[in-house]
Amino acid sequence: MISVTICTYKRASRLKEALKSLAAMSVPADLRWELIVIDNNSKDDTRAVVEDLAKTSGLPVKYIFEANQGLCHARNAGIKAARGEIIAFTDDDVTVDSYWLGHLKHIFDQFDCIGVAGKIVPVWTCKKPPWLESDGPTPLMSGVILSFDLGEELRDINTPPFGANMAFRKIAFEKYGLFRTDLDRSGNSLLSGGDTEFGRRLLQGQERLIYVPQAIIYHPVEQHRIEKRYFQSWYFGYGRSSMRRTGIPANAARCFGIPTYLFRSLLANFLHWVFTLSSQRRFYYKLELYRVAGEITESLSMVRQGKEDTSCVSPRESGGH
Repeated sequence: MISVTICTYKRASRLKEALKSLAAMSVPADLRWELIVIDNNSKDDTRAVVEDLAKTSGLPVKYIFEANQGLCHARNAGIKAARGEIIAFTDDDVTVDSYWLGHLKHIFDQFDCIGVAGKIVPVWTCKKPPWLESDGPTPLMSGVILSFDLGEELRDINTPPFGANMAFRKIAFEKYGLFRTDLDRSGNSLLSGGDTEFGRRLLQGQERLIYVPQAIIYHPVEQHRIEKRYFQSWYFGYGRSSMRRTGIPANAARCFGIPTYLFRSLLANFLHWVFTLSSQRRFYYKLELYRVAGEITESLSMVRQGKEDTSCVSPRESGGH
């Protein structure tokens, strides 16, 4: 049995379309599955949308209200409620391919793997701006415009999947724990990385993950996601998440608790931003400034919480701590 989980927050209209695509799937006759929708404290018509689907589709639908704000809180609630031996995750604004679930089942049936990553195809609902580079010497991060495409061949991977299209055997959570609740989105924040942090745990444990290009979901690219201020906020949030995920290196030289390499990185990106002539490359370095600023901000937060020494020290002076 496969448990398909969708976490949602204040997007009832988009959720309705995502649920329609799930209900319209062509599912193999020997596949048993359930749909779990985790409402992460929405104030709109989310519950009514889910209950309407349950009445009209004939699918086994379970509605869960998770009051603790945060995407990973919602994901963990879905895991705890899941009855399936396999738990699949997708988003509340996607369209799934008709054979998405069947392809996931086939891989778990055929291979001794703990997890599967499917393909995520961005669907442009607006014109792509000329400054948005996904290739070349200064590509922008794929997490902003959600895309996961490792080609057309099924293969083992050493990169973690994205939360919009991933599935794991339930034993993965019994063995490696749940998603970290201090990572990823909470309310309107743009923290990220709870999905990939879990994937890294599996890879560090030498577990097998397989990329399945036939298991496709389509993710919309909406106007607000291609505004420069959104990119800036996303990079800042990514920087904060990155520092939360890794922590301050124990052997890093620090000044007032902040790793000095962050100040060097901030200066280098500032100089690139000022002196680079290409407008596309200048924006890349500007985003890197926001990312490093996010790391510094999170470092300061860690210092204020008493997690780090606030004096200026070198690794030798601090004994490597």
